[in-house]
Amino acid sequence: MARRFVLGDAVHHGDDELCPACAADYPRPCACGGLIHAGESSEVMPTTRCDKCGRSNGEFEEVA
Repeated sequence: MARRFVLGDAVHHGDDELCPACAADYPRPCACGGLIHAGESSEVMPTTRCDKCGRSNGEFEEVA
């Protein structure tokens, strides 16, 4: 059974490439092999988190 976690106001399904709680165009592959999920948001950049390593898109951009 997939691991579930809360991101934003919704419960996301780890390891689910079709996570129904994700914003449009998510989840996306993460460099660690997990999936980056995104919460629905009215902001330009949604809140994101990888279901495997826990990092967000913003953390990857800071490292690059």
